Amino acid sequence: MELKKSPKADLQNKKSSFLLTGIVIALCVTISLFSWSKSEKVIDSMELTQDAVEEDLTEITIQEEQKVEIPKQTVVVADLLNIVTNDTKITQDASNLFNDDLLASGDFVTKTFTKSSSEDEVTDDVPVLKADKMPTFQGGTDNDFRLWVQKGLTYPQVAADNGIQGQVIVQFVVERDGSVSNIKVLRSVDRELDAAAVNKIKSSPKWAPGENRGRPVRVTFTIPVVFKLQ
Repeated sequence: MELKKSPKADLQNKKSSFLLTGIVIALCVTISLFSWSKSEKVIDSMELTQDAVEEDLTEITIQEEQKVEIPKQTVVVADLLNIVTNDTKITQDASNLFNDDLLASGDFVTKTFTKSSSEDEVTDDVPVLKADKMPTFQGGTDNDFRLWVQKGLTYPQVAADNGIQGQVIVQFVVERDGSVSNIKVLRSVDRELDAAAVNKIKSSPKWAPGENRGRPVRVTFTIPVVFKLQ
């Protein structure tokens, strides 16, 4: 006997299959929707971030440093030299460089240098120790002047009372007019003796001045003045 399936029983069996298929489709749709919404949020957040970065970038401006161009100065060098090549030949004879007529006549331009009078005055103003013609005292030498000083010398009483004696070295200058000046004590013995020697030399009459090349000059002398008790 052949058994036949009822159509109702067949539908009952397929119902469970349809149910499972529907659940699977629903889950797939749900998962797809969830994934889509999540991707949209990520994309939105990326777009917002990119917009913010672009806004920040647009606000930053970099100004390039302007370079000041200095105008170049052109230097023009004038042709000051005439260059002569080595190929130039000298045809003039060296013996003809001087005019024979000029040599015979002796008409040469000569330049002489003479010392100015101001230089002579400066030179003559400096006292010398030796001159071409030395000064003379009353027709004699400096030794005669020293004897004149010794004979007319007055011994200071204070120095004599104290037994002070010795040799005072005095320097002086005979001027161009024969007068005596610049009296200095080079070696002192006593203040009283020094003053006596200086005062005596100051009272000297005029000398005959010294000369160099025929011009009066200043001449320096140094003499000893001796003070000795008897």
